Amino acid sequence: MARLFTIISSFAVLLLLLSDVGMAVEVAPKSLGNLGLLPPPKPAVADANVKRFCADTPYPEVCADMIARYDESKGADDKKLAGMAALTTATLLLQASGDASPGVQKQRYPDLTKADEECFETCYKELTNGGQKLDNLCTSKEGSDDIGMAQLPEIRSFIKENNGAHAQWNCDRCRPANDKKTPDDVSKKNDAEKAMAVLEVLVNKVTK
Repeated sequence: MARLFTIISSFAVLLLLLSDVGMAVEVAPKSLGNLGLLPPPKPAVADANVKRFCADTPYPEVCADMIARYDESKGADDKKLAGMAALTTATLLLQASGDASPGVQKQRYPDLTKADEECFETCYKELTNGGQKLDNLCTSKEGSDDIGMAQLPEIRSFIKENNGAHAQWNCDRCRPANDKKTPDDVSKKNDAEKAMAVLEVLVNKVTK
């Protein structure tokens, strides 16, 4: 699973290099999609078991998509479903970190100040570190990386620790007010932030 971090880190460096010639914004969305970090969304809706499991989360439809994208979700127990949600969440955090790169944001918003760029650098590191740590917990203690085999008690501690630190899984704080109009992967209530909210409910449910 750590390979996800390696892929994203390499891609972020590439974006920074491309930004010097004004290409980052055009390349980023297409390249992220081609990396294959997430299994392609399935046209079929989630089965009844997944819908039941997601029903009391803040975003039931987001939750269902996070899990149903894996074929292994069919017939899986609740703990494995939570593990699948954790894996998707880790991937979304790492994907968002690429968008938080100061080079990408500078291309998108040329009026960013030095303080704004430093803020994005901090946000980038927070998203990257969070995604990497969560990704590392998406394998069993025995080292199995089968889909759904996650260290759920440790993931619960990870979430609790970040809640205590008032972690924000978006970078809106880094932008001037007039730059918050165009949503992207690091805007408030982005996919990664929603996924973290969903994951907290699911993990608490299966680790009581």
